[in-house]
Amino acid sequence: MKKIDELLPEYKQKLKPDETIDQLLEDPIIRQFVMKHDLKHDTIVAGINNLLTFRDAKNICNACQGLYECKLATTGMTPVLRYYNEEITLEYSKCRYNVVDESKFKIDALYIPRRVLDADISDFDLIGPERKEIHNYIVKFLNDYAPGTTIKGMYISGVFGSGKTYILAVIANELAKKGYRSVFAYYPDLVRELKSSISTGELENKIEELKTAPLLFLDDIGGETLSAFIRDEVLGPILQHRVLDYLPTFFSSNMKMKSLISAMQSDNSDNEKAKAYRIFERIRELSIEFEITEKPKLRT
Repeated sequence: MKKIDELLPEYKQKLKPDETIDQLLEDPIIRQFVMKHDLKHDTIVAGINNLLTFRDAKNICNACQGLYECKLATTGMTPVLRYYNEEITLEYSKCRYNVVDESKFKIDALYIPRRVLDADISDFDLIGPERKEIHNYIVKFLNDYAPGTTIKGMYISGVFGSGKTYILAVIANELAKKGYRSVFAYYPDLVRELKSSISTGELENKIEELKTAPLLFLDDIGGETLSAFIRDEVLGPILQHRVLDYLPTFFSSNMKMKSLISAMQSDNSDNEKAKAYRIFERIRELSIEFEITEKPKLRT
């Protein structure tokens, strides 16, 4: 199959400019474009190559069934006519099949399956007062949030399988659609990664990323094996920095917020209680607690 550019000389040979223009004006989009900009004959003749390219490329696009069979040199792009500086120009924009959701690239997902990040607020389960309360706060947060605003994230506790990760993913996705970048991490795996990065010298860089992420989501906090070093030298400084800089932070856990105090103690000494309590205080400063006591209802 010949490329469009190769066909243009054939048009010139077969038809005179006025005959070609008459054929081009049979196309409703081209005719509307000419009328909209009140184009003169000389302007149309000067831009005839772009008009021909547009018409033929558009016809190819209209018959296309998907990116896998795109016949244009600019795969996934479709032609757009522009009138600029008294000239007819041709630009390209994404076609109807080139629909990669770039908002997903706003989320740095660490140890989270990418499919989780397909969660959509339109699928949110609104059955029961607990989920309605959570939904209301999510909507309020999405409406009120802007960088630099003082607004708390969420701490969502509940039974296994209640959809806590999904709820966090909904929030991250909706924020990404608004152009906001976030870090979303499965906390137990994150802890293992942080421990292993000590030997590679990358720990400080990872801590800095978690400290400064505009939005941070820590999924399943409290589900990790206790490490006093991670608690005191990593998690504590991360949370303290986020408290001071008013950076929204979201958590999910199988346990209530206050239960983290005992979960983050290695023994019952006053020193351990004080260190664990500091973590609890920072989390409470960063987030509002919501509890889910039931699993989502199955849809029929």
